[in-house]
Amino acid sequence: MVVKQYLKSMLISYAAACILLILVGVIFAYTDINDSMLSTFVFVIAIVSSLFGSLILSKKMKKMGFLYGLIFGLIYFLILYLLSVVLYTGFFINKSVLIYMLMIIISSVIGGIVGVNI
Repeated sequence: MVVKQYLKSMLISYAAACILLILVGVIFAYTDINDSMLSTFVFVIAIVSSLFGSLILSKKMKKMGFLYGLIFGLIYFLILYLLSVVLYTGFFINKSVLIYMLMIIISSVIGGIVGVNI
């Protein structure tokens, strides 16, 4: 039951991220927004989608929102990181990766706490 809910919430979260990334791509293609802002948009989308996914998960679970949000955030980040390692850059850990991980985990914990209390 728990694994099924994690998978469902993770798929919804990544689907929301994909839709938002496509929207941002269209906006960047047809406007004069500076391309240096793209990484900021991607960062915000990752945070919002992880918050959304953990909110959905904890709303279904109805208990332990902090813990479920924390685990969701860790899994969400690890999937993103592993995809990045395989597809783009290779293995590395630096300050920006740790900040990225921390922000995703914090947003997931917040989503988990809010989801339990909705």
